[in-house]
Amino acid sequence: MSAQPAPASAPEPVPSDDARILVVDDLRSSRMLIGSVLKSAGFSNIDYAGDGIEALERFEAHEPDIILLDIVMPRMDGFEVSHAIRNRFDSDVPILVQSGVQEAEQRVRAFDMGATDLVSKPINAGELISRLRLHIERRRLIARLKRYQKRMDEELHTAEGMQMSLMKEAPEVDAITYPRQARMETFYRPSYKLGGDLWDVFEIDEHRFGVLMVDLSGHGVSAAINAFRLHMLAERSEADAGDPGAWLARLSDELYEILPIEHFATAFYGVFDKRDLSLTFAGAGAPTPVLRRHDGSVEHLDASGLIMGCRSGGQYGNQRIALQPGDRLCLYSDALYENFDTPDGALSVDELSALIVATMEGEVREGFTTDLIQRVFGSMPESFPDDLTILMLEVIQP
Repeated sequence: MSAQPAPASAPEPVPSDDARILVVDDLRSSRMLIGSVLKSAGFSNIDYAGDGIEALERFEAHEPDIILLDIVMPRMDGFEVSHAIRNRFDSDVPILVQSGVQEAEQRVRAFDMGATDLVSKPINAGELISRLRLHIERRRLIARLKRYQKRMDEELHTAEGMQMSLMKEAPEVDAITYPRQARMETFYRPSYKLGGDLWDVFEIDEHRFGVLMVDLSGHGVSAAINAFRLHMLAERSEADAGDPGAWLARLSDELYEILPIEHFATAFYGVFDKRDLSLTFAGAGAPTPVLRRHDGSVEHLDASGLIMGCRSGGQYGNQRIALQPGDRLCLYSDALYENFDTPDGALSVDELSALIVATMEGEVREGFTTDLIQRVFGSMPESFPDDLTILMLEVIQP
């Protein structure tokens, strides 16, 4: 085997490269020649193996950054070595197969067995060094991206936990609603870890509690940041939350000051009062709430109104409805009825209302939200194209 001189345009030698290179060749003269070419280019961390079995032993002892592998060897050939590294060790280390075989089938087999690239034999020094540098840098870049992705996933997981903590657990909700002659079932799922939906249930006084559902524009981190902002504003205003229209107007003005341009929110806010079993509410462009009365009749509440955060000075009027034990109200975000793949396939208000009412039939205690999702989507999806929130409020007997 002979080494051809590198062309004049060959890359400059690497001053210092800590990449660990495993050279696998059954001929000692070939190994030494390849080693001299690598050293002349600045590579110094070089290991050698005389056949396939020794190569796997070396690999298992200390995984290299790249492998330069001969095909024709005793005991175990290069095809078997590649296959073992990819399957037994489940490694993505670059494997450069050196071969003088020109048959297409043999070259295809090399890639089928896990080869990353081919280098011609006899070795061309310039080609060898260029390909080594390319694959080493590529692997290092991928490793950096994986570390970055892992760090981002960890940070997103932490942020996801923080966002979920904004929304009350079932026992907290029960402690607020049951003493006030109501119960609630809630469901929230972001489209990906973080989302822009926000709901809350909170005490106003011994007779009343507030129900808030907000859908902020956008997805992911930006929408979640806006949800944190809104939660902070809402908590600051809870003490004066008995007037839904005025409360939404104040929140909208504050959102207008802090939301980025073209960001906004839709919302429904209602105040339930056990003294007269009434719900006073205001809407800001929210999806139509569906009310199923205890006698089976159905009403659609008007949650339209100016979306929040688009301008200052917006006004929101209050509406009031009387309720009775057994009445059930469903609030939901638009992900429940929109079809993002086929917009024309979105459910109409009447179609969705029929599914909601069918789910409410009979004794509804737990599992309403899950049953409704399965009716709408056919099963419980692993993920949703948009953030999904469902709230079900039921008036109960004292």
